[in-house]
Amino acid sequence: MLPLRRFALITVALALAAVVALADAPVAPTPHAIGKPPTSPLVAVEPGDSPVILSAPHGGTKDVPGVSPRKGDGLPVGGSGFFAGRDGGTEELAHATAAAIAKKTGKKPYLVVAQFHRKFIDANRPPEIAYEDAKAKPTYDAYRGTLASYCREVKKRYGRGLLLDIHGQGRMKDTVIRGTKDGKTVALLVQRYGEKAHTGPNSFFGLLAAGGYKVYPEKLADKEYATLSGGDIVQTYGSGDYGIDAIQLEFGGDFRDAASRTATADKVAAAVAKFTELYLSDK
Repeated sequence: MLPLRRFALITVALALAAVVALADAPVAPTPHAIGKPPTSPLVAVEPGDSPVILSAPHGGTKDVPGVSPRKGDGLPVGGSGFFAGRDGGTEELAHATAAAIAKKTGKKPYLVVAQFHRKFIDANRPPEIAYEDAKAKPTYDAYRGTLASYCREVKKRYGRGLLLDIHGQGRMKDTVIRGTKDGKTVALLVQRYGEKAHTGPNSFFGLLAAGGYKVYPEKLADKEYATLSGGDIVQTYGSGDYGIDAIQLEFGGDFRDAASRTATADKVAAAVAKFTELYLSDK
């Protein structure tokens, strides 16, 4: 039998060795890192079977349990900074548009829609602005993680894709405002098909205009509205590492109320169908 002191020393040595081994062991990737993002009851998601993704981060109305509204203390404000107001009607418009696209094309778009109110989490901002309470992080990660996963899946399945980020704006109630960071988030589209795919009559906003909608910029080659020219979502996923293009759609109030949402969804679906035929399909 080993002397008690020697036995104790051996036990301590083995314990230390185990700690070192655990420290050196590779950390298992999170579900988000391996393409399986976290889920949340406050994020509505639907996988699709087309190269189109719809996102609506600002139309939700629900509280995030255990999380207080954001205050924005010390944060920048403005188009890319802190704001807590919701884009009324965009949650419903996103669902209506997804249904209209499926009816028009026979293919479902991918869909990610916030049910949480923007005063708790802003899914169209980087984390340092998006939330202030760590308990909100899983819901934010569910939204952005799912969106990232869908973008990667679309690129893998179709080789290209289009993300439409649906918002509401109060500057021009009868207008839909384009946000592409003046073409930066559709750079891949332009590389493949030329500038006309972004600013011509068969561009996405050209198709909306042909459908009778007032759009901004009215002359599609002009500069975009500075504070509505594209937020964190389209900048992150559009024409960068994800390999797809992205456009922010800022709908005026005339397009988002209960009486007009179905007609809006149908017009957007018609533009999506033609755009897909021209730019997202193998010919």
